[in-house]
Amino acid sequence: MQYTYPVEEYVRRLREYNELETMSFSPDDDREYIIGKLEERSAKKRVIADIANTMVREYVETFEGDPGALTEEDAEKLEAFEEALFPSGASVGSVGATDYGIYYRIAKILKDHYKGLGDTNRYASALNRCSLGHMCLINGHSFSVQNARYFDECVELVKLMENGELDGEAKKRVLIMLSREAITSEDRFPAERFRFVFDTLRSHMKDLDARSGNFIMYFFCTTILQLFREHAIWAKDRGEPFDAESVRPLISDVVAALREQIGEDPDPTAYGDGVAFLLVTDFLLGDVTLDGLLDGLTELQRIASENPNPSKQAQGLGMFNYYYLNILYRFSPLPRDEIVRLSRERIKEVMPKLMSVTRQVNNVSFNRYIVEFLNAASLTGSFDEFAEIILGSTVYADKALFIHTAMVREMSLSIFDRMIADAPEFFDGVAGRDAEYIMAHPDEMRKLLSECCLFHDIGKFFMLDVVENSMRRLTDDEFGIIKDHPGHFGHIYQVIDEGDERVLCIRDCALTHHLWHDGSRGYPNVPQTKNRPFSDILAIADSIDAATDFLGRPYNSGKTIDQLIAEFQAGAGDRYGPEAAAALSAPEVRDKLDYLITEGRRDIYYRIYAFNKL
Repeated sequence: MQYTYPVEEYVRRLREYNELETMSFSPDDDREYIIGKLEERSAKKRVIADIANTMVREYVETFEGDPGALTEEDAEKLEAFEEALFPSGASVGSVGATDYGIYYRIAKILKDHYKGLGDTNRYASALNRCSLGHMCLINGHSFSVQNARYFDECVELVKLMENGELDGEAKKRVLIMLSREAITSEDRFPAERFRFVFDTLRSHMKDLDARSGNFIMYFFCTTILQLFREHAIWAKDRGEPFDAESVRPLISDVVAALREQIGEDPDPTAYGDGVAFLLVTDFLLGDVTLDGLLDGLTELQRIASENPNPSKQAQGLGMFNYYYLNILYRFSPLPRDEIVRLSRERIKEVMPKLMSVTRQVNNVSFNRYIVEFLNAASLTGSFDEFAEIILGSTVYADKALFIHTAMVREMSLSIFDRMIADAPEFFDGVAGRDAEYIMAHPDEMRKLLSECCLFHDIGKFFMLDVVENSMRRLTDDEFGIIKDHPGHFGHIYQVIDEGDERVLCIRDCALTHHLWHDGSRGYPNVPQTKNRPFSDILAIADSIDAATDFLGRPYNSGKTIDQLIAEFQAGAGDRYGPEAAAALSAPEVRDKLDYLITEGRRDIYYRIYAFNKL
């Protein structure tokens, strides 16, 4: 196979693309200077995208379409491609920005190739990389754990390992994979699976030196303790018996090995999960009280907040706060109101520190920490506090997402203003309001639509690097991830009061803005709601911005506003709401939209990049 570019070119271009995403300015920078630099960035993105897509077509799609064409020389190039994307021995957190989608696709090609050749050791290595790619891509960008795809194949390799049919390196990979598959599988908690994984890992700990301080030993120990924790919680949630004392002998050596590895006075930003797991394990075994556990997590968070590295601070603030609030909610005997009060106090204490760190980090690798914090913050039940946190975080964590929501808001409001002037009764039922109320309170409805726009895409916090920072065409797996984002509002903000019509309206708009007006297509496949009129407006505005963003995206349709309006009106009644599509013909709406996708967009980009606000 002849290749246009060497494998190193992909990683070089990936780094260049990610560096473009970190572009920043100050209030002192001239507007035309900022816009010029952003236009230059967009042109560079298009060049990088062309190269990346060429490489994907040659290195990946060729062999996905014709596996038999893969030669040993090609396999070696694919191995080198994978190694460049994710070096051997590196941990997920240490790699930085990489391309998990392509890494995963290459791993699947090599897995099938080596299995077909009967090369068990290389098959085991490739299968482990498939498991890693699946975890980083699918589970790393979703709220719910996706059932592990490779557990059964891993079990078969365990049998070969027990029979001595794998070499030492392959054996190590199988054990790592078994650990990973166990903690990324929806059905990992039932007793039979728990004991199988638990016993297999423990029986092979003797093959590793607990004092070596290597990543593999640490991974084994933390995995076993995580399995223990999740199994205990799984049993508790289902009202099933959990005998901690019967488990103590099984994990005592694991606890000892982990304590020896991380030391007596561990740095919580270096061993965050391990230190937290040890604390939780002591609590579940009855060796530490609930207050002792919460105090321990508070101390770990305090230490982490003083770390001079902003990313380490972010990790500590997000992780330990998330553990604290979830432990408090799950195990505290206090009344619910008191738990909420304590949680709000905690959030008010942590939020200024988190926001300060966000301003320093300012990159998409921070999104998981924000999601953890938002999960915890949502437990307070106060949507306004939650909203303040997420909007403040978005403008620093991912400007492209913030700008998109701002553009959608401005476009939606221009459509709404025409519709409510012509036929306010169309909005009858939205947010539980009747037509009479809506006619008397148009400003209130306008404000609510504005909120729906600002929060419609917060589900993308799980997938910022996939949505905004992909330098190539999306894979099928990635598109599947993106299709989950409308439902993530209800995952991030976990305590929706079914009587709160305002928040229900915001949730419904997030949930249905990619669903066709007639419900026949789009995603997710959910019933329409009484808030559909707002979703109709939002869907059109969302599509216009996606098709015309020449500053933020490497691709746009290049269509005029009149061409887009014609498409919306042609799809009225099935894909788009007919009333919302009809409003586009009003001269003031058409002109406002035309302004927004040209000079208005430049102005919004300038204000966000220069001042971090509209």
